[in-house]
Amino acid sequence: MNKVKIDSFFKKFAQGIEVTIVTLLIIMMLGVLILATFELGYCLFQTVSNSSNFFIPLENLMDLFGVFLLVLIGIELLDTIKIYLRENVVHVEVVILVAIIALARKVVILKIEELSGEIIIGIGVLITTLAITYYIIKKTGLITVKHKNHPEEDSKSQPEK
Repeated sequence: MNKVKIDSFFKKFAQGIEVTIVTLLIIMMLGVLILATFELGYCLFQTVSNSSNFFIPLENLMDLFGVFLLVLIGIELLDTIKIYLRENVVHVEVVILVAIIALARKVVILKIEELSGEIIIGIGVLITTLAITYYIIKKTGLITVKHKNHPEEDSKSQPEK
């Protein structure tokens, strides 16, 4: 066998393993999302049924919002993994959105009165940085970052947005 055939074999083998791993990640993420959705429904039912007037106490409401945002983060991550499997690119916009949702979740579930000023300033800086990053991505049109070039894609590669 010559070197070109060996290189081609190993590249195809590595791609097959990569596709298998990403597919397993999608299946596991679906399982986690289904379980988290049932957990959210169960917690909501328990909270409402345990209250005397069918109102949710504010502390429980914040916990429910945290779980809800966690499910949304999972959905966005699943979308990112599916796009990577289908197109072999990472959508930067989706990754930034996941970070924004994760930070929003953290802000929702934090007890602000227990935090120091430095931590609150740090969270503010993170939120501002992510917002600016998202704005720049939308303004410049940078949507995807190609993970790697495959030999069969070189002949048909087009500039990314």
